[in-house]
Amino acid sequence: MIVNVVSPEEEYFSGESTMVVTRTPNGEIGIYSGHEATVATILPGGLTIEHSGGKDSYAVSGGLLQITPEKVTVLGEIIEKIDGDHEAAIIRGKELVEDITEQDS
Repeated sequence: MIVNVVSPEEEYFSGESTMVVTRTPNGEIGIYSGHEATVATILPGGLTIEHSGGKDSYAVSGGLLQITPEKVTVLGEIIEKIDGDHEAAIIRGKELVEDITEQDS
C-alpha cells in the first residue's frame, strides 16, 4: 500500500509499506493493505512504518489519519523522525505536546 506522511511544513515519507502502526482514540491500530476505509484522529505518540527497507519511526504530536484499502495518509501537526523504535517514538510524541503546552504558557 502507498503511505504518505506530511506536516504543514514537510513531507516525511512517501512510498510503499507493508504495515503502519499509530495510536487513535480507540487504541493502537495496525494498518495493512486492504484495510477498511477509515478517518481517525491520531493521538500524541508514535507512528511506525514497515517497508521493504526496514522500519521508520516518527514522533507525532497529533493529527489526522485517512485510510483507504490502497493508501494511508497521515496529516501530522508536528512530526519528528526518530532514531529508535516505536516505543521511543511514543515517548517523544508525548514530549512534543508537553513542549507546545509549555511554550503557550
